[in-house]
Amino acid sequence: MLSRKRVHLVGIGGSGMSGLATVLLAKGATVSGSDLRESAHTIGLRRAGVRIDIGGHDPRRIHSELDGVIVSSAIDERNAEIAAAQAQDIPVVRRLEAVAGLLQGHRSIGIAGTHGKTTTAAMTSTILERCQRSPSYLIGAHCPGLGGNARVGRGEWFVAEIDESDGLLVSVRTDVSVLTNVGRDHLHTYADLQSIRDVFAEYVGNSAHTVLAIDDPHVRTIAAEHPEALTVGLRDDAQLRAENLRFDRFRTTFDLVHQDCRIDRVVLPAPGEHNVRNALCALGAAVIAGVDLTEAARALANFVLPHRRFELLEENGVTVVDDYAHLPEEIEATLEAVRAGWPERRILTVFQPHRYSRTQAMGDEFGKAFALADAVIVTPIYPACEAPIPSVTSQIVVDAVKRETSADIHATDDASAAIELLKSSILPGDFIISFGAGDVWRVTERLASFLIAGQFCVA
Repeated sequence: MLSRKRVHLVGIGGSGMSGLATVLLAKGATVSGSDLRESAHTIGLRRAGVRIDIGGHDPRRIHSELDGVIVSSAIDERNAEIAAAQAQDIPVVRRLEAVAGLLQGHRSIGIAGTHGKTTTAAMTSTILERCQRSPSYLIGAHCPGLGGNARVGRGEWFVAEIDESDGLLVSVRTDVSVLTNVGRDHLHTYADLQSIRDVFAEYVGNSAHTVLAIDDPHVRTIAAEHPEALTVGLRDDAQLRAENLRFDRFRTTFDLVHQDCRIDRVVLPAPGEHNVRNALCALGAAVIAGVDLTEAARALANFVLPHRRFELLEENGVTVVDDYAHLPEEIEATLEAVRAGWPERRILTVFQPHRYSRTQAMGDEFGKAFALADAVIVTPIYPACEAPIPSVTSQIVVDAVKRETSADIHATDDASAAIELLKSSILPGDFIISFGAGDVWRVTERLASFLIAGQFCVA
């Protein structure tokens, strides 16, 4: 356990690392950190008393008084601060290993899956908080409805988002494991989809209780090996399921059914079938944690989506939304939610491909993902610290969208060009949404400011 110790976090500004720093600080640790760039996370931590150095990583920040160094999964093993810690025999652990250590002091709920982890963890934490359980939580994005991305509560339960990017999730033991879905991603870690499924199966096998979202075929396969698991979904054979779904813009309603018994009509302030599945996972976890199902369902009416998860930036005759989706399945699901909630709207999308390696491996799969869009603007790839790969550009995505859809497709050289293109294209009633895990939010944020300033008049 790193509580009440002196720890240094390399890459402290990331959403997961900053949350971990918050929890460690609350548990009495003395925390320091470093990151390449200033961010809202580093500013907030500095105000809380954390010493943070911004700029290139420097081995002089590592000293013998440290009890441990925690490293983001995005940090290369050759990092100078890691090397300095190893030279001084200071323990170095990856972020998820540190999270696993923190969970040992609590009853825990771990949320895993290729998509939907952050939203499901936020929903689970919201239910427990609204039902007076005072949970601790560690979530991969700022959650306005919870007041942040991490907290140490007074209750026994700790909700944690369990990331699969580096394969370390198999070392995490939770009382309740939740698996939302299984898809292709992080192909720098995994050889293929089967390898990814095997790791998720091992993770859920380490838990005392399991919630499995069986609408996903790969999760359904895992469920066949866990007959004791609580299954959730829209399928008729799910033990906890949703029926009679209705979509109205940012709100979804559905009947909650448990073991063929109708429980309640749920009001969920989030759009789309994918968020209904996330809600079912959260409800399943809450029930296993001892919350009354009706009480849990009603608590969801107070849910607020995390930052950059279908985040409304402007609604003034033109709707502007930013979303973190950066994988084909995520984009497709979100566009289905837009089409269901805003059926008559013209949908304009801005997509920033994330990582050269991901674009190389999956670029062709983005074509069908944009089938429901009327227009697609593709910006250059966001590298996320990766070196360029020869011949790998966002043109791979542009060509895929051209092949697979009838959408009006544009490639731009930078964010400013994307903004100007949108400004010249806006029509009253348009729904504009940005997709990507990088900084594409700057495009829709600036567009929203343009609309708020009244420079575009809706007829």
